[in-house]
Amino acid sequence: MTNHLKFCHPERSEGSLFKRLNYYEENRFRSLIFRGEFIENFKNEFLRLINRLLFNFYYRLFWFLARWYPPKPAELHPRNFRNILVFSAAGIGDTLTDSVAVRALKESFPQAQLTVVTHRRRASLVQHNPFADKVVLYHKSLLRFLTLTLELRKKQPDVIVMLRGNDPDLWPLAYLVNRHAVISCPIMTRFKFLISHPVEIPHWDRTHGVEQTLAIARHIGATIQDRRLIYRVMQDEKERLQAKLVRWGIHNNPRVIFQVGGGRRSVWRDWPISHFAELGKRLLEEYVVHLILLGGRDLRPKATVLSSALLPARTINVAGKLSLTESAALLSLSQVLVSTDTGIMHLGFAVGIDTLALIHCNNPAARVGPYGYGDQHLIAQLEPPSGISPSKETDMSLLTPEKVWPQLHALCERHRFPRKN
Repeated sequence: MTNHLKFCHPERSEGSLFKRLNYYEENRFRSLIFRGEFIENFKNEFLRLINRLLFNFYYRLFWFLARWYPPKPAELHPRNFRNILVFSAAGIGDTLTDSVAVRALKESFPQAQLTVVTHRRRASLVQHNPFADKVVLYHKSLLRFLTLTLELRKKQPDVIVMLRGNDPDLWPLAYLVNRHAVISCPIMTRFKFLISHPVEIPHWDRTHGVEQTLAIARHIGATIQDRRLIYRVMQDEKERLQAKLVRWGIHNNPRVIFQVGGGRRSVWRDWPISHFAELGKRLLEEYVVHLILLGGRDLRPKATVLSSALLPARTINVAGKLSLTESAALLSLSQVLVSTDTGIMHLGFAVGIDTLALIHCNNPAARVGPYGYGDQHLIAQLEPPSGISPSKETDMSLLTPEKVWPQLHALCERHRFPRKN
């Protein structure tokens, strides 16, 4: 297997290069198994089983509790709010999308302390939102469920705003804290019988994520004009990352970042590695820039193959080497990001780097793309073949590098990147 993943220099063996890149795509999972992916997949399947068991337990228990102690809607008095409790505990992209609603709540009710409950893995996203007064960390554990319930009940929140949550115990947790003041959209959960103040949002699937949770906040009178995502990079974080750029020798030239993939559950949104290679090769042929390959630890094998296919002097692979906080700092110190629909794409919007978003037709840009930024960010949208309805089955390979290059070229020209002689 290893022999199939070795590459010659792209300029010396281009035909062989792309055959091997396609070979990698076709045998991706087999290759990853030899890198420990089998163990990781087994772990994920085990966690999914635990999630199903937890869900069934909580669902049955709280269905009976809600019959005996129903969540009767209390009359809310927004002007008198002193404690607002917000749940935002989903993935990176969704948590950043919620940041707009968090700001709307704080600016509309400045007298109230705004506490945000978020997953500990995404804590830095909320900690870098200046509109959150206090951040409470959550993780899946029966012990943490009980201790967090007691901790939050002491706050006596006037209202609980459930924005998003991926885990089955979050709505039961909110119910136990103050069952008469839980505001949320029923379409997001099967625990809709625990919501005292349901917010119906028509055309949910055709509504942008920012507007989805803003609609929940508007239910209690929160408003905002600025729809841009929020993540404030600290100066000391920029300085530490700048020192790394100096050590890596990539601090002088402009920097373009390729986020090489997303999460394992959404591989249908990934762009083929051969397409990234072709786009990167053209970028490095035309402009004097450094190309940085970014991604999590699980994407390091893919980034390693891609790095081998490009000019080593101006390509650096940092996949799996940076924390989320460091990745945000890197984005803030670079000029252009190319990413599929990933958490890093949303982080790019939030920190302000000009972003080229490669979007799948099954999750269109109207729902997940840049929102409220004017023409700062550009979109390359995959379109399904004629007569075919959008679905996960439509392959991202149909979005070819030839279709993407004009947008990347436009961003390079916007920043006046130096051209190769």
